[in-house]
Amino acid sequence: MAWSLKGEYFENCNCEIFCPCEASAEFKADNERCQVPMACHIDKGDKDGVSLDGLNFILLIDSPQVMGSGNWRVGVYIDERADASQREALGAILSGSAGGPPEALGPLIGEQLGVKFVPIDYSSSNGRKRVVVPGIMEFEVEGVKGAEGKVVEVTNIDHPMGSNLAVAKSLVGKYDDPDWGLSFDNTGKNGNYREFAWQA
Repeated sequence: MAWSLKGEYFENCNCEIFCPCEASAEFKADNERCQVPMACHIDKGDKDGVSLDGLNFILLIDSPQVMGSGNWRVGVYIDERADASQREALGAILSGSAGGPPEALGPLIGEQLGVKFVPIDYSSSNGRKRVVVPGIMEFEVEGVKGAEGKVVEVTNIDHPMGSNLAVAKSLVGKYDDPDWGLSFDNTGKNGNYREFAWQA
């Protein structure tokens, strides 16, 4: 049952910059619902000998204003390039049944919207991160630069991807999936990104 994923992620929520939820899951988000995709690219991954290198996935979260209160609605998009064994491996990991960070998020989830296998175009260059799922979503964020032209970071936080995150602003933040009854535009809102390493 051993597995590991290493790669990069970014998100684009509908809060203003900075997102209150980063300071504490008990703080209120800026809006009645927190709607955020967490787009992930796996540089190196493996589950029980099944390579997951180069694949992408996206966790779509729709939560109450206080994220720590639970009752999240979560949908999963998995790279359609994954073969049957890779789909099974990623499905087990992202469902939480294989342990690790996804399992830790389990108590917060009130409704599973489903899993879709879709084309996911993920790109990353010079502080810009972009993901496109044709006909469903397009998100792009760019790091916010502070002193000496360095990207601003938030540190000492409790986040499933790590204890520090680069702060970004969304250049494009469009999502519409009628199957799951969700449509929103986070353009100009808060973004974050970092490298991540999950395992169990």
